[in-house]
Amino acid sequence: MRAIPQRVIRGILLVALTFSVTVPPVVADNTINQQVKDAHDDLTEATQDVLDAQQSLADARKKLPAARTRLEQASQEEAVARQKYNVAAAALADAKAQLKDAQDAVAAIQKKIIELQSKVDEFARSVYQQGQASQWEIILQAESPSDLSSRLQAIKAVSAATSRSLDDLNDAKAELKVQVDKAQAITDKMQGLADDAAQTLSEAQAATDRAEIAKGAVDSLIAQESRALSVAEAFKQKTKRRYDILRKEQIRLSGIGTSSGNGDGTLEWPLPGYAAGGGVGPRTNPYTGQKGCHTGQDIGAPSGTPIRAAATGEVIYVGWSTAYGKVTMIDHGDGLVTMYAHQSSFKVGKGQVVASGDVIGYVGSTGFSTGPHLHFEVHVNGKNYNPMGWFGGSKYVVACAPTRGI
Repeated sequence: MRAIPQRVIRGILLVALTFSVTVPPVVADNTINQQVKDAHDDLTEATQDVLDAQQSLADARKKLPAARTRLEQASQEEAVARQKYNVAAAALADAKAQLKDAQDAVAAIQKKIIELQSKVDEFARSVYQQGQASQWEIILQAESPSDLSSRLQAIKAVSAATSRSLDDLNDAKAELKVQVDKAQAITDKMQGLADDAAQTLSEAQAATDRAEIAKGAVDSLIAQESRALSVAEAFKQKTKRRYDILRKEQIRLSGIGTSSGNGDGTLEWPLPGYAAGGGVGPRTNPYTGQKGCHTGQDIGAPSGTPIRAAATGEVIYVGWSTAYGKVTMIDHGDGLVTMYAHQSSFKVGKGQVVASGDVIGYVGSTGFSTGPHLHFEVHVNGKNYNPMGWFGGSKYVVACAPTRGI
């Protein structure tokens, strides 16, 4: 059997090695696949609290107009009912005053009747005791014509007074009946007024209760709106701080590089078997309106997936970034630098020389990240370029990326 030449064996081994590098790991869990697909930098991602607050704010603002209308209607109904009650209460108070006047008049007449009756009774007793002869005796005892005249006048005066007392007594009794009838009529009227006042008071109280319920609903919606706005404002401030941090990190990291040139070198895909996700360009947070810039290519992959050097070069940075988490940067010469962010752990150290395809770290979700993925950047002479320009796309500077000195 003919021996296989060494160069053929080396070729077979090279092919096998290349195959082992480019074939993606098997990922069977569809949930992980979806998470990997959706993972990206989280500057435009809202937390569930913010989403809930946004929904709560929309719900409150949708319901507030109707709630305010109900409150206005209930307040108007309450005002009408209160006015109606005030009229009924005033009528009842006036009737009570009239009744008191009538009762006072009855009492005064009754007192007068008692006094008149006493005079009449006294005169009757006197007549009964003295009889009619006493008047003749008074006349016969007169000593002179003038004395007789005086005595006759006295008798006449007593008789007239007695007659007036009887007339006054009869008049008082008649007036008493009038006042008693008047008091009774007022009493009967008061019963109806009292019923009306009680009914209108009940209506006013019911209207007040409805107004209170309507006001409570408005107050509740305003409080709901206020809470939602507080959550949104806190998220806005947090997002602004993160954008500021990211901007500074982009400036700082783009300045790390030791070579210069035109960056014409070739690159290999750092996560073989995994497709590109979110690319470069301006970003506007849909919840806060904050404007930023995405300076790299996101590639979703399960946490722990090996990240491979895109080309041979020297590791010039291995460290932590608040925005990008665990970051490795490799200088490939000719001004070309690649950056690998959000790693779960490192495999290389600063100053180490790596070959294209060497494992330099592992996929993670450190820094501002929504899930496991690689944030892959390409710098040429300190400027951010679209990484896809080395993988069949257009090669251009990321226009929105901040530069040193800004």
